[in-house]
Amino acid sequence: MIIFEGEELLLHFHEAASDYIIISFASADQTEHAYDRYFLQPIAEKYHLSCLGITTKIDNFYQHSDMHHIIPLCNEITQHYKKIIIIGLSMGAYAALKFSAALHANIVFAMGARYTLDVMVAPVCGIMQRTIDRLDPYSIQETTIFPHEVSGKLYIAHDIYKGILGYNDIDHRHANKIMENLPNSVLVPVPFAHHLVVNSLKGSEEFKSILDMLVTEEDHLVIAQVAKIRRYHIHNIYSKILILKDRYPLLVYKLLLSKSLSQVKNNHIVYDDNERNLTLIYQLFIRGYVKESRSLLRSCLLRGLLQCSLYEANQMNENAGHGFRLLSDQLDYLVAHSGYLLVFDAVQKKITTTRFLKGESHQLPLRIYNNQLVCLWKEMVFSLKYMGSEIALMPLHSEVQANNVLSIEQQDQTAIIYTPEHKFCFRVDLDGNGDFYRIEPREWEKFAIV
Repeated sequence: MIIFEGEELLLHFHEAASDYIIISFASADQTEHAYDRYFLQPIAEKYHLSCLGITTKIDNFYQHSDMHHIIPLCNEITQHYKKIIIIGLSMGAYAALKFSAALHANIVFAMGARYTLDVMVAPVCGIMQRTIDRLDPYSIQETTIFPHEVSGKLYIAHDIYKGILGYNDIDHRHANKIMENLPNSVLVPVPFAHHLVVNSLKGSEEFKSILDMLVTEEDHLVIAQVAKIRRYHIHNIYSKILILKDRYPLLVYKLLLSKSLSQVKNNHIVYDDNERNLTLIYQLFIRGYVKESRSLLRSCLLRGLLQCSLYEANQMNENAGHGFRLLSDQLDYLVAHSGYLLVFDAVQKKITTTRFLKGESHQLPLRIYNNQLVCLWKEMVFSLKYMGSEIALMPLHSEVQANNVLSIEQQDQTAIIYTPEHKFCFRVDLDGNGDFYRIEPREWEKFAIV
């Protein structure tokens, strides 16, 4: 229910029988939802928690005179509750801190918080600049959060990871300013969460458990609960994979095929990222982890067929390795440096690429058999016959195999596909477009034999 509408700000109120009340501030880029929802609304309604939700019609970092009306309204309502918890994300986290004393906060939970809009104090980003452009020089200086403006225990949830140069640099600078200058500040580490920390803590059950710890005001309990949620949250796991995959591909490989990941809620978000999976497969291969590269590719293909976890697919592949294996299981695939699987498209009659590992019926993965480029169709092996703009299939041991069969040249475990007499070679660009070119392939244009 909206209880106040100003020129730029709105105040929502959900009344319930809880001992404490939440005041939430919306983050930036949520203006289109200012009237119909507020930050933490689903949690407040599901668990019957009283909540005052402040939303913005324009991204203004709550630097507007509407706050002079909203603050007294909030205080009139919150005086009937035992504790006042203020929560915000990014722009909302800034407001949660900036107005905490005026709102008589007992607890503030600020995620990805900003400390100031004054570039002389800390760096700003594009969204912050929108507000700066509307303010006069004195008002910009006054946007800095001063100690007398905060009250209660301040929990600063921040991505502390610094393993990559420039990673979340603005966030680090603002978080450091907050910790240095604002009293009763407690750092709550959320590694790999990036700026939008809440994404690693999403879920009504998960966030409610954080609220339960915040009410205790026991720092170690809050930190431990956030760490527990973050560690097993699919968004955080996914962020960690994206950050580490190029530096530690073997570590990411072990994580993808682990039993623990197979038990994580919403793990399909990680499993179904075929672009990342195929790129990782290529990276593993060229770094010498050939067995792991093949294991991951075959697990991805089997998952596409059975819709199981990568852990289960890997277990099935490993068990199959101890017994009889079909020829089709023994033939290697070709993966491009840009993270694409090479296939023969029977409709277009050409070699193309895919990241759809479930497989279309007319797209046959390219394989290698006795140094020949082949594909399997209905349990039969076909070689590829080059015919200029089109490519045809013919039985592998056909006597018609003449000079127009595509050839494979292996170099240090990688492969190059050539037309007859090495006139053209096939290569794939970063966008997955592949064709034959009259140039020598560069190192990164070779294909991994997986």
